[in-house]
Order: sequence, then structure tokens, then C-alpha cells
Amino acid sequence: MDRDFYTISVYVDENENLIGIPCGESTKYGIADIDTVMLLKAPYTDDALEAYIEKVLNACYTKKHNDNSNVSTIERYTKKQGFVNATADFTMISIVKTRTNYSLMPTFNDYEKGPLAIDDDERILPLNYNPGEMAEIIHGYIEVYMKANIFYKEMQELEEEKKNKN
Repeated sequence: MDRDFYTISVYVDENENLIGIPCGESTKYGIADIDTVMLLKAPYTDDALEAYIEKVLNACYTKKHNDNSNVSTIERYTKKQGFVNATADFTMISIVKTRTNYSLMPTFNDYEKGPLAIDDDERILPLNYNPGEMAEIIHGYIEVYMKANIFYKEMQELEEEKKNKN
């Protein structure tokens, strides 16, 4: 490991397919997503999930962030304008790998601000975690936060309908 940390954003769709976006250096932001998208289609095994996470982490710093573009990688991938719109149909999990451990953090999707980190639910794994441990955490996040995000989205849509009727 030649850097102090590697960070990736993993977006989960309603079918539990994964979209991984690694980070790279940015003159403008320091560290930011790069123009690389890696997919893992469901269904997948725990081994495949953990290998996929390592593959996305290994892609960090393979390019620099495109500081000349105001469009994020997830916006380009989804072809939706605006980060909030591009992430609205996904549950995001942030994963950071340091010299000593992995930090996994789920997000809750705020339909006005986009994904918001849930610090209270951060999980730390040592670099030499037991096979299946990371997959278990990720599956748990998908189970809880995807359902919460779907519920919250439906509530927002109902509120919009009420406003439009009035």
C-alpha cells in the first residue's frame, strides 16, 4: 500500500447490482472520484463481492480526477443531470482502506441533498478480516438502507403529489 488511504463509492441499485467508483488525485479537490466505473451484477457470492471491492480499491489513483468537468462520474454513468438526481435511485456505501483497516459507512439518501453519511453506523474491519465479514456488513447495509431510502422516496413523492393538488 503506497498511499495512506484509498476511498471508493459503491452505489447499489434496487436489484442489488453494484456500481463502484474509485478516487484519484485532484488539484481542485485534493481527492475525488475518477472517470472509472466498475460494475458487479447481482446475484454474486460473498467471495465475488469482496474481490470486487478490492478491485475497485485497486483502481484508485490510476488516473487523476477530471477537474475540467463539473459533471460527476455517477452523473455521466446515469446520464442524469445533477448529483442529487443521479444518486436518487441508489443507496451509497463509502469504503475507505487505510494502512491498518477498512472503514465502511452507509449513507441515507436525502432527496434534496443527496447521500448523507451515517457516521453512527460506521463499521471498522482490520485489513486481515475473515472471509465473508465485509460481505456481511455490506449486505446488512443494503438490507437496512435500501429499504429506508425507498420508504423515504415514496414519502417525498406523496408530499409532492399533495403540494401539486393544492
